[in-house]
Amino acid sequence: MDSWMAGLGRIIVLRGDRGEDLLETIETTARANRVANGVIISAIGTLENCRIHRVTSQKLPPEEEYVDIDGPLEINSASGVIANGRLHAHISVSDAKGTYGGHLEPGSRILYLAEVVIAEITGVSFDRVRNMATGLSLLMAV
Repeated sequence: MDSWMAGLGRIIVLRGDRGEDLLETIETTARANRVANGVIISAIGTLENCRIHRVTSQKLPPEEEYVDIDGPLEINSASGVIANGRLHAHISVSDAKGTYGGHLEPGSRILYLAEVVIAEITGVSFDRVRNMATGLSLLMAV
């Protein structure tokens, strides 16, 4: 385990519109605002479909599956970390049948709107560094 002290800088509020890819919209907004390190602190809205991936095993390297969920879907929440300009985000969505969650993937299209709040992290820079023991890319202060 590692932990780091950091501060919060600017708060960026974005609205994604119908037909836009949610992940791409968040990444484009972060890049346009030069947010190299940050966190998603809130995300709500609707999706016409959602593409996630999730782990399906407890071994290393983990086995994963990709899941496409057809909507309409409500975004219950999304959170994530931007490290060195790259977003790692998870999402929870629901429909009349249930709730689904996992790692947000490209191809998740906004239905009516999405409202996302990004907080910039200051005082430390992050990146994902491959851990040789596990083979996983882990968050590290650099």
